[in-house]
Formats: sequence, C-alpha cells, structure tokens
Amino acid sequence: MQPLRRRWYLLPSPLLGPASWQGTAAVLEALGQVVLIADPTMTTTSDIDHISPWMAEILAPDAPDDDLPVIAVGHSAACPRMPLVADRLLAHDWNVTALVCVDGRFPDGRAFTVSEPTYGPMLDGMVRPDDYLPPWPRWWGSLVEGLVVDETARDLVFSEAKPIPRSLFDQPCPVPELPPAIGRAFLSFGPGYLQSCERAESQGWTTYRLAGDHLHQVVAPDAVAATLLAIVRCLETGTDPHRS
Repeated sequence: MQPLRRRWYLLPSPLLGPASWQGTAAVLEALGQVVLIADPTMTTTSDIDHISPWMAEILAPDAPDDDLPVIAVGHSAACPRMPLVADRLLAHDWNVTALVCVDGRFPDGRAFTVSEPTYGPMLDGMVRPDDYLPPWPRWWGSLVEGLVVDETARDLVFSEAKPIPRSLFDQPCPVPELPPAIGRAFLSFGPGYLQSCERAESQGWTTYRLAGDHLHQVVAPDAVAATLLAIVRCLETGTDPHRS
C-alpha cells in the first residue's frame, strides 16, 4: 500500500550538496511522494552573517499551490537551522507539519564552536590564508572514504563540498518557538550524535536510531526513506515509529 502522499523538503548539510539526498529522494518519489531538494550555493564571502543568505536561498521556491503536508528534513550541519527553516517556511505559507533532524547537532541556538568547543582548535589548525577551511571531506583524510564505499556515489557527493569560511562555525542560529502542532523528530546514524538524539528525546521529540555512518542516507537510501516515512507516521498518529 502506498504511503500517504506528502511533500518532502530535503536540506543537505551546508558542508555538502544536494547529491547527498538524491538517492533517498528517488526512493521517496518511487513511493508516490513529492520531493524537493534544497540547493543553496555555498557562502562565498567571509561575512559575519552566513545564515541569512543561506536562508534566502532556502526560501526561494514559491509556496506549493496545493495543501500537501510539508516535511522539512535537514542533515548534519543543517540540523541546528531546522526550527528557523520551518518557521520561515510557515511564514511563506508552506503547510509545514513536521521537521526532522538527521544525524546532526540538536538545535540549541548556540554556535558550533560553543556547543562543540573541542572542535575550535581543530578548525583553527586547518584555516587557509584566506580564512577558509578546506572542503569537509579533506578534514578527515582516508577515514572519510569509508563512509561511502561506492566510489561513484562518493565522488559525486564529495565533489559538491566546497571551501567553507571559518567564521561560519562561530555564528549562532536562532531557534524560534514553533506552533505545538508542528511535529519534531530526530534520526541518528550510529553513535556520532547520540547525545543530540538523547537531548531531543528528553524534550519530547520523536527519536529513532538507525545503525549506519554519517552519510547513511547515501549508502542505504531505501532504509532511510522507509524510516523517515515511519517517523512521520508516528508524528501524525502518535504511534511508536519502531513499530509502525
């Protein structure tokens, strides 16, 4: 039986690009879902404000001319921005009914280097003379190759990673209060963001843990798509996503 039709707005990490969601999007579309992958260009200046230009591009698409429920899903470094994304989409007449953070930092309104102070020195050690950091895959050397075994898929996803201004990680993102009717969920892959998942659960979010690495939506799009559908069914019906 085909799942209830919804509109999925998938946001890649600002450190990657839309290819990181393409496989999952294809699975959702094959199941009759309507899918849009956000494709904001990377911040190319060292301005203090990196969120406003990114948000302006996120809001570039016109509001849909139908009343399908909109599920906003953000991966990795997009997670702290998801409440703000949902708030702005609602203000632009999108019928947002839920947001899902996928394997990223819990939205706490703090800058990355404040929430994760141990990363500050690491980032500082990689800063280029132009105050940019190298593309994210280069941060980890050969370790990152194991995240996506398929070489073609890995090359496609990693090719979209661009140099990032170091100052991006020092900017906090506001967390607006959303209407209570907006469902909130957190999906984690493996142990990397377990603390964020536990924090989400403690604040009443629906949570689900799917065994995998940080780019599991690239590696196992069928499983990730099925899990997202289960999570949203839980949000809509109040059932347990592990049993839906």
